[in-house]
Amino acid sequence: MKGLSQKRALVTGAASGIGRAIAQRLADEGVRVASIDTQPGAPGELALLADVADEAAVRNAVADVVNAFGGLDVIVANAAVQLTGRDARADELELDAWQRTLDVNLTGAFLTAKHGIAALAPAGCVVFVASPAGLYGIARGLVAYSASKAGVAGLVRVLAADYAPDGIRVNAVLPGITETAMNHWWMDDPVARAEIEGSVPLGRAAKPAEIAGAVAFLASDDASYVTGALWAVDGGLTAV
Repeated sequence: MKGLSQKRALVTGAASGIGRAIAQRLADEGVRVASIDTQPGAPGELALLADVADEAAVRNAVADVVNAFGGLDVIVANAAVQLTGRDARADELELDAWQRTLDVNLTGAFLTAKHGIAALAPAGCVVFVASPAGLYGIARGLVAYSASKAGVAGLVRVLAADYAPDGIRVNAVLPGITETAMNHWWMDDPVARAEIEGSVPLGRAAKPAEIAGAVAFLASDDASYVTGALWAVDGGLTAV
């Protein structure tokens, strides 16, 4: 990808799943990668343990990255939870499950942007990991998750407008059905997997690396005229 080598990136939720694939892809492109996660083991030069829902923790982690790298060029706000078994229809959804989901998925994305953007170099960019569930009612029974991702989509649009005069681009990828530990509930059930993958025009789930490729593009200079975009990487799920 054009212009990625030696850029400095911060990726949240990088210890597993899509976040790990993003961090690894950026590192493979020559990016200096730092990560924030609540779990150890994220790839990159610098791995910090922090909860993105905790503003002081995010502020301190970003400061540590800036001290180590001298600044940032790319922010990837990926950290998220899906409380399968607790998320539910509205009349069945407990407030603490709703609140925790929004705290991580939406407030965490906001805090990552708030403190990360302040550290961005000129022509820096932010990439959020949103979801088709935030735009369409395709995740029945996942009210908190869907609402949180709808908020991320709105955040992308307003930040893109706010920061375009500063030369900062803000975009999101919208992964469809992806093979990650978060989705073990259907991946481990052959019947459920066949049904879910059958709803995708390409007929299969995505690999995390396929989502990472789209993020790498949006972070690169090849996407220099792309801002405010919500890029579906969903195998055609929301096209039909």
